Amino acid sequence: MPLDTTPDWRVRRRETILAAAAELFARRPYHDVQVDDVAKQAGVGKATLYRYFPSKEELYLHAFDEALARLEGRLHAPPPEGAAPEAVLACKVRALLTTFTEQLPALKVLGGDHSHLAEQMRTVLRRRTSRIAAALREVLEAGRSAGRFRSLDMELAPLLVIGMARGAVMMAGDAEPERLEAAILDLILKGALAGPAGDDAGSFGL
Repeated sequence: MPLDTTPDWRVRRRETILAAAAELFARRPYHDVQVDDVAKQAGVGKATLYRYFPSKEELYLHAFDEALARLEGRLHAPPPEGAAPEAVLACKVRALLTTFTEQLPALKVLGGDHSHLAEQMRTVLRRRTSRIAAALREVLEAGRSAGRFRSLDMELAPLLVIGMARGAVMMAGDAEPERLEAAILDLILKGALAGPAGDDAGSFGL
């Protein structure tokens, strides 16, 4: 496999363009952001931007993929030594909520009118979801091994956690992030049954 010989300045410029695009796309709907806006935000010419990303659609897809890649990195980061599984799971849920909140305009595109773009974004999301789910599965299995979590369907449970976080942001994104996090953790860790297992949610080790 050939070594990557891309000059550092080109890597940095690409990162600058992506950061500018991510900032603009997070604030405004896809159709309201023009390539000229991104180029100006990044401090480059429009022609330069097109050398890195041939179209606005490709730029949007790369920005979305980069956001999910950062989320994946956060989820796979080693937890603090001795951290309880509940606390580790809380950190991962918080990372999901933070990223999905930042990517809310992109999540709306997935079900919007941009059918070709939406399909490509679903492909990106499916590819990243398997690795994001793996990070959640790891903490759920660690909690089960430690006797803190009961046995779960380890194929579906991580996907349900992702779906809960994404759905919470899309349907109740105006709620306080802490409230969304607490509600998801309450449901995951304590469920909806009354009795000792369903008493006050507590702090989950936060």
